[in-house]
Amino acid sequence: MKGKGKWLILFCAVMTLGTGLTASALGSVKIRLDQGSKSSWTEEIRIPAVTVNYSEESPKWSKPIEEWEPGKKVTGTLRLPGAYSETDCTVYGGRLVSVKSDAGETIVKVSYTPGAKLGKTEKAGWGDEARTKAVWKKVPFASRYQVMLYKQDGTWIKSLTTSTVSIDLLPHMEGKDRCYYTVKAILMDSSEEDYLAEGDPVTSGNSILQDQDDRFGTWEEHEKGKKYRMDDGSWVTGRWQMIRGEWYRFNEEGYASVGWQYSDGKWYYLGESGSMMTGWQQINGKWYYLNADGSMATGWMQMQPGEWYYFYEDGSMASGTQVEGTYQINSSGLWVQ
Repeated sequence: MKGKGKWLILFCAVMTLGTGLTASALGSVKIRLDQGSKSSWTEEIRIPAVTVNYSEESPKWSKPIEEWEPGKKVTGTLRLPGAYSETDCTVYGGRLVSVKSDAGETIVKVSYTPGAKLGKTEKAGWGDEARTKAVWKKVPFASRYQVMLYKQDGTWIKSLTTSTVSIDLLPHMEGKDRCYYTVKAILMDSSEEDYLAEGDPVTSGNSILQDQDDRFGTWEEHEKGKKYRMDDGSWVTGRWQMIRGEWYRFNEEGYASVGWQYSDGKWYYLGESGSMMTGWQQINGKWYYLNADGSMATGWMQMQPGEWYYFYEDGSMASGTQVEGTYQINSSGLWVQ
């Protein structure tokens, strides 16, 4: 009995110690953000199915789902019972941002990049009666298109790519045969592979669409600025107009705008010549990023795989600071992971 008593005391001590073990000693946490395979993607933004150790969860997202855009990162916050550390947590389909334990609960933040399939163009037709210039409507989020040219009997002639919404097919047409084409939105490069899938092709119709690019009008200088007179003698007023491959914005009086312009819920920046700027731009000492369609970027942007930048609501890039109370940004604007 004396020996058994010692073992009983030892067993009770182990049991007492066991009750003080943290939850992290009891197992790991596997967080999955599943948005399905690209083949199942649609034009709608993919909302991931989130599971924690195979149990469905509903994170609190940093941005309303209706405001998500492909490629623009959002952050999800999960509250888990028990105490876990970063080494206990593994994230699939996203990235682990932070892990914080307090009072028997762990707050885990994960980042997720929404994806979607590029849509179809609404219209695809011709910019001239001779049916030699292909013209189609812009597809949201698309920055490049693939055009396939065919003879009327279906014989393939040529495959071309372009970043504009029109292309001259005359140099590729053979003889006087009537032709048609298909056009679909495709990725700009491999940097978009994680969050975009190419769209479906649309076959051209016989309709003549208004050509967005004017190349035959003339610029005229006036006291208040410059105006553009179309080939038919009319002035461009109160709208956007592409001129020789560049976009310009004209006010109601017909003058070409310069500087920041607000149009259809987005901000654009027009240079000194009035042409719409894209890409990285330093304006009044601050850095901005203007998307392929000219609109000002805000929030998180991934320029290359693994390289994230944050832009404030006014479009200026964050640098040498911490944003959203969690993410450290270095002096070059990069999120330091």
